[in-house]
Amino acid sequence: MSDFFSTAVEFQRQILDAQKAQLAAAQKLLYAGKQVAQAQEVTQAAAEANLRAWKAWASLWGWK
Repeated sequence: MSDFFSTAVEFQRQILDAQKAQLAAAQKLLYAGKQVAQAQEVTQAAAEANLRAWKAWASLWGWK
């Protein structure tokens, strides 16, 4: 059986471990969020390029 101080120290250690796990999870979510934002930017750029290509194609055939 342990004394109160040892129990309190172990409890604090568990709290710190839980907080570290929370921070690690938050960092993973932040990284994933950045990847999603980058994917959205690339998708938007591709859509704009596609629109320009269709406009150029239509202009080539006189479909303005």
